[in-house]
Amino acid sequence: MTRIDLDELNAMLSDPKIPESALRPYLMLDPIESQGFRPQVVPNPATVVYDETEAAVALASLNGVSRWRRQMLYRQKIKHWAGLRVVEEGDSWFQYPFLIEDVVDHLFVPWAIYSCSGAGDLLSDMARQDEVIAAVVAERPDVVLLSGGGNDLLGDGRLARYLKPHAAGMSAADHVTDAFNDLMASIIEIYRDLIGKTLSAGARRVVCHSYDYAIPNGGPWLGRPMIKLGITDRQLQRDIIRILIDRFHVALTAMVSGFSGSVVVADCRGTVADNEWFDELHPTSFGFGKVARIIRAKAEGVEVEGLESSYLEAVEASRPLPVADVGAVEALLVADEATLIAEIGRRSEILQYAPDADKCYSLQLPAGSGEESVASFFSEVGTKVFDRWHRELYKLLCGDGGDAAGERDKLRSALKLEQAALIGAISTALIAIAVPVFIAPLVAAVIVKSGINPAWEVTCKVWGEKMDGSAATDALPDSPAH
Repeated sequence: MTRIDLDELNAMLSDPKIPESALRPYLMLDPIESQGFRPQVVPNPATVVYDETEAAVALASLNGVSRWRRQMLYRQKIKHWAGLRVVEEGDSWFQYPFLIEDVVDHLFVPWAIYSCSGAGDLLSDMARQDEVIAAVVAERPDVVLLSGGGNDLLGDGRLARYLKPHAAGMSAADHVTDAFNDLMASIIEIYRDLIGKTLSAGARRVVCHSYDYAIPNGGPWLGRPMIKLGITDRQLQRDIIRILIDRFHVALTAMVSGFSGSVVVADCRGTVADNEWFDELHPTSFGFGKVARIIRAKAEGVEVEGLESSYLEAVEASRPLPVADVGAVEALLVADEATLIAEIGRRSEILQYAPDADKCYSLQLPAGSGEESVASFFSEVGTKVFDRWHRELYKLLCGDGGDAAGERDKLRSALKLEQAALIGAISTALIAIAVPVFIAPLVAAVIVKSGINPAWEVTCKVWGEKMDGSAATDALPDSPAH
């Protein structure tokens, strides 16, 4: 990918018509400043030329830029809008800037949404700023969406303050202190006050939501605080988080029951699959899409099953890329094949000595190739690994019958997807045939970049011709059905 300068990035950011997916290759999470429900986005030095002083002045808050872009799009949309009008206020489940399609991103098409959210906001911040109240008065929405409490309970490593150190024989519930219950009670009171003000300002209907059962994976917000307390068993960790999420949902539901039906809670628990989490606190774009669908159904008073789901149509024939936001793989499409092959080799070697690396969600390619001899070694290893899985994928796509028929049909149907989504579909198929999660997206990217035809029969014919005769023969004991 050709690197751009900061002026070019600013010009793109200043044009709301440029989709955020086109901006993602130029942005990344700040690994130092990002905290829990407060992700901080900065220019990606691999794709943007800048110095730190220049970036600090020119891009003081990309989170703020993201919200400004939303508000500009809202102003354009509302001029000729006859559909549902919405005001939303919340944390990073409603505003995860640029890198993930969050709940509000998914609801932007069916609704006209005025956004007040700020990644990292506490409920007390929302109540003190009163921004949502002013927006309700000015915009006169049909629905107000609120997302809050997660940052108050789990952000910035707070979890360790509300759990007891582990001792033999302790159940998951035994680890939760009274301090957590006291904090939750104070959060619910802030929620109650904020909702009351929102209704007084003229809101007709308010929709809150519970969070889903996040998965501790050794990260700084859930896993590490637990490990410091001696809570190392993965299932015990998950059981503790489930208790906290359930208690929050019960308290939230009890509180809104006092508002005579004008306030409802969208129950998002059990919605996001294990492989649909971007990190310990946020789903992937696909996972957020599922959450958005539940919230939308609650807001519109319909059953989830009967709600059309445009954001799922592109992946209806296949599961999403489990390891990250599908949009993030767009950067892989501009990398040259040699770089991808070498990275496949590097990651394969890492897995030999650190098997847990297969849980890594990063798709970031290294900034440089390093020593020439090392790069050559990785390329050699990567070529062997790629060739192996390339052949296995050929067998899956171009074979006929067998135990993998279901996966084969999904993959064949997915060939009509655009390239970034197709990488996700192929990655999922590769993982189903035992390709490590750490490697699968890179193998998929090389395959997609080499060209793949929406008509799978054509793909199989060309693909088979590129391989040696024995591979094609092994792969196709019977001719594919046409």
